Amino acid sequence: MKLLRTLAVPFLVLGLAVSCGKKTPEGTTPPGETGSGGDAPAGGGDAGGGDADAGGGDASAGAGDTPAGDGPADSSKVCDAEVSDTPRALFADNVLIRLPKGVDVVEQTPFFARITSSNTQSTCEAIVSFAAIGYFQTDTSKTVTQVRDETIKARGIDPSGITWGEETTKGRDYSASYEVGEGPKGEPPLKGWIALKDKAGSTFWVAYETHPNAWNAVKKSFQESAKRLIIVPQKK
Repeated sequence: MKLLRTLAVPFLVLGLAVSCGKKTPEGTTPPGETGSGGDAPAGGGDAGGGDADAGGGDASAGAGDTPAGDGPADSSKVCDAEVSDTPRALFADNVLIRLPKGVDVVEQTPFFARITSSNTQSTCEAIVSFAAIGYFQTDTSKTVTQVRDETIKARGIDPSGITWGEETTKGRDYSASYEVGEGPKGEPPLKGWIALKDKAGSTFWVAYETHPNAWNAVKKSFQESAKRLIIVPQKK
């Protein structure tokens, strides 16, 4: 099955991490109601300029409320990467990815999949509050950072309020960490990892988020998972 090159489904808001959570107490666990698969590295390899307003799904739906642990007791502890042993196949087997420990996603449209629970317990008992994977048609008239900003804006986060870090660009591939502080109404802070990869005329992306206090526990798992994003060559 060939990848669709022109996506007609609107790219709706990918989550509610900064719009509807309760104020987070000092600790490692964001509140449950905070919304929130040859190997070809998603980050630091070829991010595509594309129309981030195309493709996707309604990420405000589908987040579960399964309770999880309180996260690592020591927020400074750096944990080793842990990803699934078996790749998760998505979008008619066009994409394979080894997800972070404990994380699962469900397809909401043919172009967008999101986490099944916003209280997902992962490496070192840290909570993953948001995860999403998708793709859209590449727009080469836009820079990598423009594509990044459009994608994160569709996520429901204002790019101007983000602190970016560990940025890597190679060709039209991109990866970076991003952090957003507590919102004016007590919306909990978050820290995440985003990676984009341009291939065969489409931009593929993956994003993971957690509370900043849990970042050290899951950072390596997020990065390793993003590197394990595989775009399966399509038969002509």
